[in-house]
Amino acid sequence: MILYIDTETGPSTRPDVVAHIARKHFDPADLEGSAKDAAKALEKTSLSGTFGELWVISCATDNDEPITYVRDRADPDGEGAMLRRFARDMIDLDKDVQFARNLDAIVAHGADFDRGMIRQRCTAHGIYLPSAITAWGLRPWDRANRWVCTMELWTGDARTRVSLEDLALALAVDAPVKGADGITGDQVWALICAGHLDRVASYCADDVRRVRAIYQRIMAARRPDLL
Repeated sequence: MILYIDTETGPSTRPDVVAHIARKHFDPADLEGSAKDAAKALEKTSLSGTFGELWVISCATDNDEPITYVRDRADPDGEGAMLRRFARDMIDLDKDVQFARNLDAIVAHGADFDRGMIRQRCTAHGIYLPSAITAWGLRPWDRANRWVCTMELWTGDARTRVSLEDLALALAVDAPVKGADGITGDQVWALICAGHLDRVASYCADDVRRVRAIYQRIMAARRPDLL
C-alpha cells in the first residue's frame, strides 16, 4: 500500500505568538520598520511546525480518491480537532492494514516539510500518530522510514528543488494541471483569510493527485511491476 499526502499551512494565529514575534522585532527608533519586519517574520512561521499551523491535510491510499481534512475557522481548537480526526483515521488504517507489513511508502512532494508539520503539530496538541507517519528518530536512509519525496526522486539530490508544477508539466502526467483552478501556493493563506477554505481543500486534494501521478510515472521507469 502507498499513502500519498499533501498539506496546506498558515502562520500562527495565537495572540501570544504574534506578540512574541512583535517584541523580538521591536525597534523604538523605527516603528514602521519594526511592524514590517514582524509581519514578515510572522508570515514565515507557516514554514515551520514550531509556530506555523496546519489548515488542510489531504491523503489517498493507492489509486483511491483523496480524503481531505479541513480545519474549522470558527473553532478555537480547529487545528487540534482536525488533527484528531486525521490521527483517528490513520490509527484505524494502521489496524486494518498493519503499516509495519503493508505500507510500502508515504509519498509527498517535499516530504520532509509535510512529515515535519504533521509530526510537530500533532505533538503540540498531544496527539498520537502511528510511528510510520511520524518517523520519529529516523534518518531519510533508514529502512524503517517509509517517507518518499517525489522532488528528491526526480532530482536525485535532497538539496536541489523543483516545483510540483514544473515537474508535473515536465512529465506530462495525467493529473489536474496545477494553477488551472486559479490557485498557486503563495495564495493559500490569503484564500484562507478570505474564507475560501473549500477552494484550498480542493487545491490540496489535486496536489495529492499530482503527486501520485508523478510518483507512478517515475516508478514506472524503474519498476513497472508497481503499477
